[in-house]
Amino acid sequence: MTIEMQTPQPPRRWGRTVLAAALLLGLGGAGGFALGAYKASSFVWHMMEPGKLTPEETASMVERKVNHVLSRVDATDEQKTKVNAIARAAVADLSKLGFTPRESRTKFLNLFRADQINSDAIEALRAEQSTKWDAATKRIAQAVAEAGQVLTPEQRRELTQRWNHRVSG
Repeated sequence: MTIEMQTPQPPRRWGRTVLAAALLLGLGGAGGFALGAYKASSFVWHMMEPGKLTPEETASMVERKVNHVLSRVDATDEQKTKVNAIARAAVADLSKLGFTPRESRTKFLNLFRADQINSDAIEALRAEQSTKWDAATKRIAQAVAEAGQVLTPEQRRELTQRWNHRVSG
């Protein structure tokens, strides 16, 4: 009889998993590049934390990133203009969601830190955040689809290839 030893599993980090899933959905592939996948994590956090950037700074950042990415696939000025408009609209919609990761994390930690665990409050906070993530990923998916329609299949393939290279190595 042999006894198999199992290595302990690291604790699950749902926040990071949800963030990764949302980023993968929203920024994966060609549209993700068009929406600013270059250094996406810092961009997304700045965009989604109210008060971090002014609307003008956010619009400027979006335009700079879209133009940078699209210049790598020889996008026309018309394509850049259209994708910039799509990205700016998406960012404006996302900023209205009031999603504040830092504030949410603090709320979760305070609930966990309490003398008595309030399961209902934890579930209510989770449900609220889940609703916001769902709305955000739907809006990002819509923007990705719209941006994808502006680009040619060849441009989308090249952006996807660049994305795959970037995340795999």
